[in-house]
Amino acid sequence: MNIIIIGATSGIGRRLSEIYIQQGYRVGITGRRGELLNEIKGNNENVFTREYDVTSKDADKELLTLIEEMKGVDICIYSSGFGKSNPKLDLTIGTTEVEVNVKGFVTHASTLFNYWSNNNKKGHLTVISSIAGVRELGIAPGYSATKHFQSFYMEALRQLASMRGADISFTTIKPGFVNTDFISGKKYPYTLPKEAVAQKIVKATERKKKNCVIYGIWRPIAILMKIVPSPLWRKGVGNILKRYS
Repeated sequence: MNIIIIGATSGIGRRLSEIYIQQGYRVGITGRRGELLNEIKGNNENVFTREYDVTSKDADKELLTLIEEMKGVDICIYSSGFGKSNPKLDLTIGTTEVEVNVKGFVTHASTLFNYWSNNNKKGHLTVISSIAGVRELGIAPGYSATKHFQSFYMEALRQLASMRGADISFTTIKPGFVNTDFISGKKYPYTLPKEAVAQKIVKATERKKKNCVIYGIWRPIAILMKIVPSPLWRKGVGNILKRYS
């Protein structure tokens, strides 16, 4: 089976790559840092690398080239992501979040969907979204909005697959805070270990779960986030979030 990890040079993406390689899959890995891709690959002829930025104008062509080199893809996990606390609305942060989490994601999701659908192939797309996408967060408006977009887009693709009669599965992963470089130096509550999160993602993808909140305390938190009335969310939760700005 062929698996591609988009954004594999660090964090969850790297750990996922290592897990699938250890399990004997043919694995394609992408990222901006070629030296790290080569470090993961080593001498393994079943690992294929492609160095590029998910926001580049040729990202779709880079992905299709990787798929061609691998002679197909069965599963793709979009692990690339960017986000920061941004209460001052720094434009560089906000626009980069849109570029990576929306533009990059849509480019890869659309390219994969059409590859599978147009060639009558079976496929599975997993995106690592975030618990932040469940409800708007004033402390990180761009990040929460773009992660919500990913979840919504996956639901739309699921409907489109049904309309086209395409055999494509979709899994949206929603972790809480994960102990990676992504939040390095910050103290957030209920931070999850990277290894355990990666294992949960592998299992959720294998079981073709539609949505997966990872895990423990974050599951009831996700439910609470959905049902808290808007005025209370804006003021009460907003006051709590101030301490992390």
